[in-house]
Amino acid sequence: MEIVTVLLSGLLLLISPVGVVVDQVAENALRDLLIEAESLDVRIDNGPSYQLLQGKVSKVRIAGRGISPIEGLRLEVAELETDAIDLAFGPLRRGEVILDQPFQGAAHLVLTEGDVNAFLLSPFVQAQLSQFTIGGLSPAQARERDRYRIADPSVDFLDNGRIQVTVTLEDLVVPEDSLLIDAEVGLSILQGERLMLVEPMVSANGQPVPPRLIDALVGGFMEQLSLQQLEAQGITTRVLNLSTQEDFIDLALWVRVDPGVTAADVAAEATESSLVE
Repeated sequence: MEIVTVLLSGLLLLISPVGVVVDQVAENALRDLLIEAESLDVRIDNGPSYQLLQGKVSKVRIAGRGISPIEGLRLEVAELETDAIDLAFGPLRRGEVILDQPFQGAAHLVLTEGDVNAFLLSPFVQAQLSQFTIGGLSPAQARERDRYRIADPSVDFLDNGRIQVTVTLEDLVVPEDSLLIDAEVGLSILQGERLMLVEPMVSANGQPVPPRLIDALVGGFMEQLSLQQLEAQGITTRVLNLSTQEDFIDLALWVRVDPGVTAADVAAEATESSLVE
């Protein structure tokens, strides 16, 4: 979920009296916040000039291709359109970016199969995989679990709307006992906030995995992908659409940020969550 917080912190920093005067100035400011942007266009609908000085903006529209918000992740398409933005005037005079009214916007993201596979091998994802746990295990089984490590993840977007995932479950004690895991799943979203794996089929070294073990694996995976994790930070996110094509995945999101949330708070949370122990 750190990707969402990085994007939001960048947007909140962008919307200031300096950033909203000219579209080109705002575009340059946003480029400075991104790792890379192959193409980027920013359009800001301004109200009367006195509203600008009070930190009020009618609408912001951002359209980009080849966008890298964090190291290792490339978005083929990244588009954002916001509702009106209202920043607290008093803090703004002191150089602080704090929302006076809730921020709301809709985002459209497209990720290609190649970019997803590159991201899976990035240090960011490797750190997340090192923290992955399997639910439903006894204390003895949990201790045994720690001898394994997930390695070499890859995905293949199938033409039937499903995804094939391949990983190696490395045995750190007996390397020759490592397993090649193949899984095929469909994706859906429950109540706009939780990723659901539809009819997962899993095999280990070519042998089918028992349904009970699949349920344990899927349960732990979905718990770590719930968007509810962001609500403690004052950020509500809902998935409006999720579709998988043969070589890309298309995602539409709605985002709301509560008043009082600052760009510094969001950025600090993203940085803290991304640290590798």
